Amino acid sequence: MPSKTKIIPNIGASIHVFMNGFSFCTPTKTDFIPFSDGIDTFKEVLKELIDFYPKQTFAATQVVYYHQPSTFVPVAFFDADLLPNYLQLYGTIEKSHELIYEEIEALDQVQVYAYPKEIHLILKKVLSPVYCCHYNSILLTKITEISKTISIGIHLFIHLQNGGLDLYLVDNSTVVFQNHFKIKNEDEFLYYVFFVVEQFKLKTDGFQIRFLGQIPSFESYYKAIKQYHKQIYFEMSNSAESIDSDQHPAPFLAQIFN
Repeated sequence: MPSKTKIIPNIGASIHVFMNGFSFCTPTKTDFIPFSDGIDTFKEVLKELIDFYPKQTFAATQVVYYHQPSTFVPVAFFDADLLPNYLQLYGTIEKSHELIYEEIEALDQVQVYAYPKEIHLILKKVLSPVYCCHYNSILLTKITEISKTISIGIHLFIHLQNGGLDLYLVDNSTVVFQNHFKIKNEDEFLYYVFFVVEQFKLKTDGFQIRFLGQIPSFESYYKAIKQYHKQIYFEMSNSAESIDSDQHPAPFLAQIFN
């Protein structure tokens, strides 16, 4: 089921779906609701939210999936008939998930990822219309925009979320590496960051680290990397300072559409 990604203004609500729950975001409020009683209660909770807010809140709802695995494929090399092949190196796809792809027209890229079928069907039934995309499509678009406004050179973009790390290595506005890693602590975070540094033979004074957001709950990670690298910058978003990870597991993206 293909789609073409168009990041729409967040004029109403957006729902960000994670493995253990979802964040319900409006321009004025963001709350995280865990799947504490399983997916069976998801539909009920969703209906309660819809009944609570004015109808216009859901006029253009954006649904963002944070599930893995996912990968990018250049449009010129993409073949929909080979969809399962693009994720075969990332492990087994859960039976509860289904493969989907979306074309990022402006960047000539196709995002391939797995999403939870049951949750997707509930969202389609309860909310109409629904615009769906993967968070990496948003990240790639945002990082590309930022890269065009900063100095020429090599930049390692770091996006932290609860239990995870996204790394984008950009050389003169071109993404040369992108991957997601699960992390539990600062040591694992440093391991993956410097794994990429070593793999691409980056010199200490030859690249800049750019964090997406400066989130209070991730402060220990910032302190850890500052011991080894001096050129560190923070790219802010509308939610990067006002929203923490207990409201949204990936705070930088909570209000990224505004």
